[in-house]
Amino acid sequence: MKSATSKRLACILALAALGFLLPPKASAQYYTWGSDPASLRWSAIRTPHVRIIYPDTAAFLARRTLRYIEAVRPTIGYGFRHGPMRIPFVMHPENFESNGLVMWLPKRVEFLTSPAVASYSMPWYKQLVAHEYRHAVQYNNLNRGVIRALSYVLGQQGSTIGLLCLPIWLMEGDAVMSETEMSSFGRGLQPSFTLEYRAMGDIAGRRRNPDLWFCGSYREFIPDHYRLGYQIASYSYTRFGENIWDQVAWYGSRNPYLFFTTSISLKKFYGTSVNRLFRETFDDLRGFWDALPQTADSAMPLTELPPKNHTSYTYPMASGAGSLVALKTDFDRPSRLVRLDRASGREERLAYTGYVSSRPAMDRQGRIWWTEYRRSLLFEQRVNSRLCYADLAGGRPRTVRGHRNVLYPTPVDSAGLAWVEYNPDGRYVIVRRRPGWGVQRYEMERLTELHGLAWDNATGRLYFLVTDDSGMWIGTLDDFGRVRHVTEGAYVTLSDLRAADGRLYFGSIASGKDEAHCLDLGSGRQYRLTSSRYGSFSPSPDAQGDVLVTTYDRRGYRPAVQPFDTLHPVAYARLPRNTVNPPRLRWPVVNLDTVSYTPADSAASHARHRARRYPKALTLIKIHSWTPVAFNPFEAVDEHNVSLNLGVTLLSQNLLSNTEAFASYGWNDAEGSLFRIGVRYFGLGVRLDLEGAYGGNQNIYSLAQIDPQTGKPEYQKRPSPDKYYSVGATATLPLVFQRGYHTRQLSLSAGWNFSNGMVANVGRIRYDEDRHTITNLEYIGYKEGLHKLSFGAAYSDAVRTAHRDFLPRWGYQLSASYALNPTNRKFSDLVSLYGRIYLPGFLPHNAVIVALSYQTSIGGFKFPSGQSFLGYKSTRLLPRGFSSADIRSNNYTAASVDYQFPLCYPEGGIPSVLYFKRIRLGLGADYAQFRDLAPHGRMRWERIWSVGGDLILDVNAFRQPASATSTVKLSFYRPSTGGLSFSVGVGLPF
Repeated sequence: MKSATSKRLACILALAALGFLLPPKASAQYYTWGSDPASLRWSAIRTPHVRIIYPDTAAFLARRTLRYIEAVRPTIGYGFRHGPMRIPFVMHPENFESNGLVMWLPKRVEFLTSPAVASYSMPWYKQLVAHEYRHAVQYNNLNRGVIRALSYVLGQQGSTIGLLCLPIWLMEGDAVMSETEMSSFGRGLQPSFTLEYRAMGDIAGRRRNPDLWFCGSYREFIPDHYRLGYQIASYSYTRFGENIWDQVAWYGSRNPYLFFTTSISLKKFYGTSVNRLFRETFDDLRGFWDALPQTADSAMPLTELPPKNHTSYTYPMASGAGSLVALKTDFDRPSRLVRLDRASGREERLAYTGYVSSRPAMDRQGRIWWTEYRRSLLFEQRVNSRLCYADLAGGRPRTVRGHRNVLYPTPVDSAGLAWVEYNPDGRYVIVRRRPGWGVQRYEMERLTELHGLAWDNATGRLYFLVTDDSGMWIGTLDDFGRVRHVTEGAYVTLSDLRAADGRLYFGSIASGKDEAHCLDLGSGRQYRLTSSRYGSFSPSPDAQGDVLVTTYDRRGYRPAVQPFDTLHPVAYARLPRNTVNPPRLRWPVVNLDTVSYTPADSAASHARHRARRYPKALTLIKIHSWTPVAFNPFEAVDEHNVSLNLGVTLLSQNLLSNTEAFASYGWNDAEGSLFRIGVRYFGLGVRLDLEGAYGGNQNIYSLAQIDPQTGKPEYQKRPSPDKYYSVGATATLPLVFQRGYHTRQLSLSAGWNFSNGMVANVGRIRYDEDRHTITNLEYIGYKEGLHKLSFGAAYSDAVRTAHRDFLPRWGYQLSASYALNPTNRKFSDLVSLYGRIYLPGFLPHNAVIVALSYQTSIGGFKFPSGQSFLGYKSTRLLPRGFSSADIRSNNYTAASVDYQFPLCYPEGGIPSVLYFKRIRLGLGADYAQFRDLAPHGRMRWERIWSVGGDLILDVNAFRQPASATSTVKLSFYRPSTGGLSFSVGVGLPF
């Protein structure tokens, strides 16, 4: 679960501070949240403390979530002086990429309600409430003092400044701690949560500057900020006997002008610092882990892992005599299915995959089945889980049509297939398809989650992992399709269920570590199969009577084989052994494992809190903030350009994230007063844009000619410009085609704009063909009013990137546009073509980018020479160092070549302020040519070029986590005319 708000806004503020050191011309990218389809009907439940907004399909989930919110509310604020703020919860039931996010601008909690595939023994909705509602406590304690005063002045945007007063790693660590303390054996206690740290050795002593552990690395694996934050939060609570971050939030919210408020308050109130807490935490953990009995891996590894490339083999499966198939990922390549020869260790890549949502399985015909996350064609918040397959003998992966909500594909019998379906209303269904039998469907109880599926050939039954209020347990379908318990519920995490020959194989943390277990279905006895130093995962029987697993060490997960010769009996227990976690003080808070949701609770909720229709049309505009400068946020997103003026901007986004709007008033010395307004709507799939502007100088399209006698340019007299105004509307249809390794996008657009531009009245021209000159240029005058009708199409295809990639290894973009003035045929049309291709460089993670562009004017007024004087221009692919004023759209042809490569990985900088993660160097050359008018009415080719390079810094400001890595690009280019061109760009990770 992520708090996207804190990551997003802290980065914006940090880079805004950095921007004071940079030249005034900068560009940035802004985060935009996707929307649900407009066809969903929404309702809302309002209580004295919260409001839940949900589609009608998720009504049961909303009531259940409200029950858990009410249960935790008395203790969710433990350790802070203020409880949770009033904040709306918005539920999205059609996104399989399970997550929870706390967002600002406007403030709300986003719940992606599909339960996580890889989860622990606590139901998903309880996890979400315990984690995300804790963020509402943190924000309420930050929105105090000076920060609250700023919120009165700037709206919610002012409140976001308070997010700098608690570090992000702490906010997430504290939320994980809340989630852990409100469960019997929660997220922070899971052995996998400390797995990588346990394998790394002396973390605190590795370097003086610990920023690596906060900000991540491209060279080695670093656990995320959730794990880091939890360990420091848990240790500090035990050491000081209180939540020290309450004082940090209190002091920071009242003294934000001191900037480094965390360091100041920790020293002031507790005599410590973040660096000292970090070292003490991991010295304490290392001492505890070193004192544990050392256990060697009982499973025998089948391959070595490279030392400088963190590698993960997952879900190993036997694939005939002497080989196995596994899903592999490393820092250099995205996930792919590989076949490994067990004797030689030689590896063969079978196929690249997309983002795998549930484990692969193999049938008797040598076909591998798995599922992948796939975004729908139109909507970002409709992410499906698609059924895929590939033949072991070769061939590209394929997708089964018509199956969009599938998990855990499982071969049954000789040619059948079973799987789990999840519906947006929260129900799981087991589906079994057998030749001659048709399709059978078995609906699960509404309060259960399924986290695995397997079929046993000896008993001829399906088995599955279940999570409910009793914890996790293994169930089966009897001969009548009824659910039966195989094991009793316990707060012991189970995972990766497989079955064969009367035995079930699965991962379990019963011993205190992740180990491979099996259950003999005949005797009903459970056994532990492996003993591991750090952990063993994904057990799967092979054809030789052994069990394939993966084991972990510092370099990653490797495939191994565990002989089926040592069985350690496992007795039933409600809780696992707490082996790898040092003793810590517990919070006196509610245990959500003791909270249930019964029909009586449902009836009481309906009686107390009536659901009402949520008026989508009346809530499209929600002004949440304003800024004391005038700018166009849509331009910042689309063109990566931020142009600021003195003034004010009102910002609006509705809670359903399907409508964004702004209105601004600005002023500058050159143009005077400037009014801008813009609205965007996403709910139909087709994006609708409306815009309007007033102020500034009127656009004037005038003529010029070269005097054949003097060779000097002669210009049409320009009138004094009036105030500029324009209105416009655009419809864009963005189609996304995700197909595993490739993501393809097709965008079709049409737009209309009207402005009061002044256009030279070419109908009055008198032209002397002998002298090749206009004889009355000074007197032809202008016509007011300019319509622009434009059409565009763009298509792109790119492969997935690996952790160390900064650009796709292979990919291309193609686009074409056509613009015309339908009311003035003397104004020429514009045809513009553009293409870009990404190619691998000479070394790994080098990139070659080649781009081509062509534009030309069609029709309109032309002189006998063929020169067109009036028309639109495209600024696509201008040589760097030039502007649109330097070119003409007459057979304009441009090309650029860039070569980009990583220069070094400093992984250091100014401690706790600026962390340089990677430095890249790009070398580039641009060339363009176009036809222009020469003396005596002749045409000539004008040629321009530029050469130079880009220094690109991948940085993390103020210990932002790896997911918030930003870029600063310093560009130096020497154009063919003029002096050296220098520019600065800032890229944000959203």
